[in-house]
Amino acid sequence: MRFVAFLLVVLLSACASAPKDAATFDMVAIPKASSAEGILVFYRTYTPPLAYDMRISVNDKQITALPNNTFSYVQLTPGKFKLKTSWHPLSGMFSNEQDFEIKAGETLFLQLNSDVWTPTGIQLGSNEHAAQNHSLAADRLRQCCQYVASTQL
Repeated sequence: MRFVAFLLVVLLSACASAPKDAATFDMVAIPKASSAEGILVFYRTYTPPLAYDMRISVNDKQITALPNNTFSYVQLTPGKFKLKTSWHPLSGMFSNEQDFEIKAGETLFLQLNSDVWTPTGIQLGSNEHAAQNHSLAADRLRQCCQYVASTQL
């Protein structure tokens, strides 16, 4: 019984985090948006559920999984897209989808969040994925986040 209790404590206190040698925001050369494509930069700060990676899909194709305090980017042809965040089944979290549009020459920064409710009814986080202006997002990314590669579409 003690082993089971110990195992539960370890599993519940674990946090998904970036690899120790992951590049910081200033070390990553995010391409400039061009007249033929836009750039979506997306990031996850320290967001519950902490022990699980946030799986990111664009138009139903999973492109990466973000641990806490990480970011990634994808180059996209101009148009409308569906962004989906999903979780490991054991997390108890539901998927969340949001439509967004990327324009030629645009770099869009998107902060990804999650919505968790405690057993006492207190909400932690939010399901809103907030677009950020370039300078605010860059400042936040410099403070918090390390790079995780994504699959290009």
